[in-house]
Amino acid sequence: MHTRDQRDGDGNGVADSERHHRVYVGGLEAPPGREHDQVAIGSVAPWNNTTAYPGNENGDWVQYFVDILNAIRNKGCPVDAITLHTYTHGHDPNLVFDEQKMNPPFQNYHYHFRCYRDFMEAIPSDLRHVPVYITESDEDEPWENANRGWVQNAYKEIDDWNTTPGHQQIRSLVLYRWPKFDKWHIEGKGGVYDDFRAAMDKEYIWREVQLPRRINGYTVQGSFLDFFNQMGDVMLGQPISDEVIEGGLKTQYFEKVVLQQDQTGAVTLKDAGTEVRSLRQVVGDTQNEVQALQLQLQELQEKMYAMHTGVGGPTDSAAAGPPQQTITEIVRPTWKNIIYTLPRHSSKSYEAREIGAIKHLVINHSAVPTTVPVEDIARFHVRNMDWPGVGYHFYIDGQGRIFKTNELTTTCYHVQKWDPISVGICVGGNFTRAVPNDAQLKSTAHLCAWLLQELGLTVDAIKGKKEFIDTQSPGHQWLTGQMWKHMLLSEVQQAQANKLISFPQRQFYHYLLMWQTATGWARGDWLGAQQYIGRFRVTHGFSVDDAKMAKYVTIVGDTAGVDEKGEQILIESGCRVERIAGRDTSENRRLLNRMAQRGQRFLSYAG
Repeated sequence: MHTRDQRDGDGNGVADSERHHRVYVGGLEAPPGREHDQVAIGSVAPWNNTTAYPGNENGDWVQYFVDILNAIRNKGCPVDAITLHTYTHGHDPNLVFDEQKMNPPFQNYHYHFRCYRDFMEAIPSDLRHVPVYITESDEDEPWENANRGWVQNAYKEIDDWNTTPGHQQIRSLVLYRWPKFDKWHIEGKGGVYDDFRAAMDKEYIWREVQLPRRINGYTVQGSFLDFFNQMGDVMLGQPISDEVIEGGLKTQYFEKVVLQQDQTGAVTLKDAGTEVRSLRQVVGDTQNEVQALQLQLQELQEKMYAMHTGVGGPTDSAAAGPPQQTITEIVRPTWKNIIYTLPRHSSKSYEAREIGAIKHLVINHSAVPTTVPVEDIARFHVRNMDWPGVGYHFYIDGQGRIFKTNELTTTCYHVQKWDPISVGICVGGNFTRAVPNDAQLKSTAHLCAWLLQELGLTVDAIKGKKEFIDTQSPGHQWLTGQMWKHMLLSEVQQAQANKLISFPQRQFYHYLLMWQTATGWARGDWLGAQQYIGRFRVTHGFSVDDAKMAKYVTIVGDTAGVDEKGEQILIESGCRVERIAGRDTSENRRLLNRMAQRGQRFLSYAG
């Protein structure tokens, strides 16, 4: 079988057929560059009942296989991959498909090639996602120098297994063996070559069986996930529902289509045109009602603002109503937004997600000196790993400065299957022997404390990358040695207690802030924001003082307009501030228009 290169959490594409032999024993750490090799158990010989032991007195080879898997896991070791052997008893190619069974007490087991199925069906359910490799197979007799079709049948059999919905994938079928080490050699037997070439002409491939994914806040799995990965969101749009049953069929709604799975397991498009047309009228009427309510809300906000400032409304204490409620929160740390200035892939882009999907804050180290700027790290991720952009949401440099490198609504690569539900935080440096300096620890802790507050998470959500996958990041000193995880958590508690501000309850919800000077104003950004302003009916203007009255403030443009001092004033006033700062006015327009089209008011907040 052909194999495919798979992306691991650090972006290294390595053919699985090459790396399942790289075994490290006894929990020893792999040498540099080999941290993500798969460790596979040795194959159990089919039909060998000589390995009897208490609890398996008959020497059942399938039970022996399962007991090995369980023994490994009981030791706390992961099972990265599984290897099998399978054969026929003779040259007849039809024996590959033969259903002949054994004599009692093994009457349920296959006598020929399909003995691999006995192993596959015995794999524990929680290991049904790991790679399986058949590392040895032949006719049990020396290969004849003839093209009998045995090899073709063997590969067809494995492909038939792999193409059956729900089957764990077998990634290789290795013929025993090439060199003239023993009587089972293939070298020099042109007939077997021809048989193999004919099998390879079929271009059989194994299919990645993926765990369910959270996309756009919804779970996509099974055949629907395979179809989504094949067609992409350009064709389907993002999922807008979880999987449901309609008319007895599995159904899932996407932005552009409705997918159904028929009785054969194939994915089809549901005929939804009539339903969509009737619903559009309902939606149109509802949107008109919502628009009217939004206008009323805006008028109410303006009246409340007037009452608060004394402009156009009463100012005495009796007319102002009850005292305003005071709110105390962790102040947002200061960061530099460099999202749209970092190197990015020319054609690829990361998937979007909902803020509410985030469950973890994952700490990484850059593994390079702090003198290496984050721009170089981003360039490496794009050029060498072929990622859409840098793999983190935040980067903390050697001076403790925080750089925002991806929006929280972006699913960037940093911890494999947990990418959709985690925030990637990278601390610059290599912490194999050292730990972050004091400035880095305090900045990382302040950032974590604020993120926990905004995402509604507890301190248990803070974990190192190595707590999810087999990797060195964020360094040997994270859980052992100086244990800088404990140092970080202690600083987080300090930040939760000391990085607090109190401010009165806000008089209105959202303010879109653009720059203005004595000689000019952000006319281009203001024109580019019209679709966004119309979509959300957001109050907009050019005054930092006015923006301080809002709960949320969106700054349009980089610090050449509304500078860092103005942003800091808003942060210290308790505003939730984000900045839309593309490379130029045109990119600002594209970003705001895309947010309006998606109905996404904020990129870093759930509001």
